[in-house]
Amino acid sequence: MKQKVEIAGRKTSEAKATQRSNWVYPALLFFVFIWSYSHIFDAKLDLNGDNFGYLNYASSILQGKGYSSPYSADFPATNWFPPGYSTILATLMLVFGQNIVLLKIANGLFFLGAILLFYTLIRKITGNVHLAFVVCFLLLMNSGLLRLATILMSEVPYIFFSILALYFLTKLHDDIKIWKSKYFYGVLLAAVAAFYIRSIAIVLIGAIILYWLIEKKWKRALSFIGGFAVLYIPWMIRNAVYGIKGRYLDAMFVVNNWRPEEGHISTISAFFDKIQVNFYDTVIKGFTDVIFPFAGVGDMSKMTVIFIGVIVLVIVFLGAWKTGRYRFLFCSYIVGNILVFLMWHPGNGSRYVWPLAPFVAFCFFYGFYRLADLVYKARKKDIPKFAPYLYLIFVFFSLPMLNNMKLAAAQDYDPAYKNYFDMAKTVKKQGGKNLVIACRKPDMFYFFSGTYVTCYAYSLDDKEVIRDLLKKKVDFVVLEQLGYGSTGRYLYPAIIKNQELFPLAMHLTNPDTYLLYFEKEKAKQKLSVK
Repeated sequence: MKQKVEIAGRKTSEAKATQRSNWVYPALLFFVFIWSYSHIFDAKLDLNGDNFGYLNYASSILQGKGYSSPYSADFPATNWFPPGYSTILATLMLVFGQNIVLLKIANGLFFLGAILLFYTLIRKITGNVHLAFVVCFLLLMNSGLLRLATILMSEVPYIFFSILALYFLTKLHDDIKIWKSKYFYGVLLAAVAAFYIRSIAIVLIGAIILYWLIEKKWKRALSFIGGFAVLYIPWMIRNAVYGIKGRYLDAMFVVNNWRPEEGHISTISAFFDKIQVNFYDTVIKGFTDVIFPFAGVGDMSKMTVIFIGVIVLVIVFLGAWKTGRYRFLFCSYIVGNILVFLMWHPGNGSRYVWPLAPFVAFCFFYGFYRLADLVYKARKKDIPKFAPYLYLIFVFFSLPMLNNMKLAAAQDYDPAYKNYFDMAKTVKKQGGKNLVIACRKPDMFYFFSGTYVTCYAYSLDDKEVIRDLLKKKVDFVVLEQLGYGSTGRYLYPAIIKNQELFPLAMHLTNPDTYLLYFEKEKAKQKLSVK
């Protein structure tokens, strides 16, 4: 009788603890987010370039031009990025206008929502509330993810919708009819939303289909395929109507995406060389970097990186395999992403791993936890339930990086970029809306100038660069010092060899930044172009 009372008491105590964790841990994660996000928040636009593109395409949507490029007078339809994130931005801009701070905060809220969903997902899969809390705590302190949450890029909304899709998937009951299940439609809509934000979500979609096939959920798999087709076909038709082709397949077979003169990969051995480079650069280094961004893998010797990276990779797959009935879902999702990384053009590092970072981090910490559990069982002991809190030691390694981000947020733009933006603003003040300006970062220049923009040809032949400027009806050329190799490799030599075609229009100093006229008639005469 006494033993029954003790068991009942323990169950009551555990139930109360569970009830407390239902709100205490999410509340703590909310406050961690408030601190970390406000600590590193940068009101400036990030200088990566793509975020300007998303904003410009969103403005085009708001102007009633559809998903098109505003950089030329005819607003050509585009698919340079998937349309999802620009559509999200356009929706937000209807409410907030072009208030960059509020748009950034919205991205931060996507990050918070993703982490809270992930906490629930991990808790359900592992049954360990402490592990779920600690992993999500570390993700909220991850400098790389925080940076993505404070810039206007698609990675964080993609993370949100990919986690949302898996959250709905775990809520599906085995015996329910799918057409009656709101969770099935949730999986479908969230996965399709992720796909329209980043094309890599095709791997997520494939992993979900494979999971249901392995589970022998034939109707779910077929219905999911049918639903995706119905929601994707309109985009395919739209692109076909405008004659727009995909650009990703071609990018997989170029030798160097930033040096087109090197051509395409033409041999099997060269293709395998690229795979080998990508495996080291993106998988071995990249996985370690997104879990431990403070580790500085770029400063380690190659052998050290390989040693650490292989261990990380093994533990990640161990953690994925230990997710029980979801092992094939997690393993296929990670493997599918790795295959894409290997096929992609080289030179990306961890850039494309970040959308996968929460899953990689969870599988690593869970895998390590399960290894520790095996050690304890070998000694005929139970691993302490609070053992995951030992992972929080990594917070102390993260803090210096967050402090560095705070210092960077308080600084002004780099002088080269400040000159570039000031030049664009001057062009706008002088009413140059209908001019065509060739520059290295047309997305950025357009954002501040509102004028038509284009890039110059990436060619070592100066005559080819001039012909391309004529073809694009360029009026001015910007010669800057933003630090991109293509300016010195392609544009600068063409200007030096044809100085009479580029008289000075504007000059900013420290560092020297030039706006140059392009004498089209003289160029036609020199090249004998009609």
